[in-house]
Amino acid sequence: MRGLRVALVVLGLAGGGCDPTALGDVTVTMSGGDGTQRGLPDTVFEDGWSIQFTKYLVSLGDVTVTSASGEVQRSPRHVLVDVQKGDVPLTELRGLSAGRWDVGFHVSPPTEGTELADGQVSPEDLARMRERGFSYWVEGRAVKAGAGVLTFQMGFPVDVRMVDCINGVDGTQGIIVPESSTARAEVTIHAEHMFYDRLGTHQGVKLRFDAIAATASPEGLIVPEGLSSQQLTDLRDREGQELRDAKGQPVVYLPGAHDVRTLQEFVTQSIVDQAHLNGGGVCTVAK
Repeated sequence: MRGLRVALVVLGLAGGGCDPTALGDVTVTMSGGDGTQRGLPDTVFEDGWSIQFTKYLVSLGDVTVTSASGEVQRSPRHVLVDVQKGDVPLTELRGLSAGRWDVGFHVSPPTEGTELADGQVSPEDLARMRERGFSYWVEGRAVKAGAGVLTFQMGFPVDVRMVDCINGVDGTQGIIVPESSTARAEVTIHAEHMFYDRLGTHQGVKLRFDAIAATASPEGLIVPEGLSSQQLTDLRDREGQELRDAKGQPVVYLPGAHDVRTLQEFVTQSIVDQAHLNGGGVCTVAK
């Protein structure tokens, strides 16, 4: 499954003494992948739900590249985009020295200087995310045979800098800027992280939605306040009984080394590192 995608192109000015024939460019765009655009099918969920997003807003900026010699180039632009709707140009920096560059970027709530992608995000969405400190805002619906249809409107207060990204294409560090040409890097947002049942690993993870579904209002709406009411040590179903899986076993979320106590805290922590480079390339979360 492809995760939600954010293609980065970073262009910067190299040092004045560089040979102009040894310069290259990088372009930065955001892209919504299959996870946000087409949704997640019931076959990937342990408990049979399927998810379709109608909004997947991401607040991201301060794209920075660092050469092996320590040269740093960055774009200060910060944007709020809806990756559910597809590709969005982000920024351009030109004239980078040819060679290998590390890639980093900042996922953080919108500020006064945050720009809106043309026709994608409403001023009302921007105002809500600024007021509540959300860097992610998602809306959509969840469907399960025998359980009906639920809708969700969920925001998450993530504020992290992603650095030292591994390139998911070849497993190397960062990107290679070619001479007299353009390098394209892709930051891929993996929407499935939101539904992980364990933290600190990508191995052995199962996607679950029953615990989230149990927080829905009588009208079938899931909101952040509902997630915060679900205690990880005492997960409940919609009838208030102990939450159990299809085999009758208690549903367990494993927090690993993270101090999280509610489902809202767990999901927020789970999506902290959902931004990857070129598919599955993992980035380091800077403190």
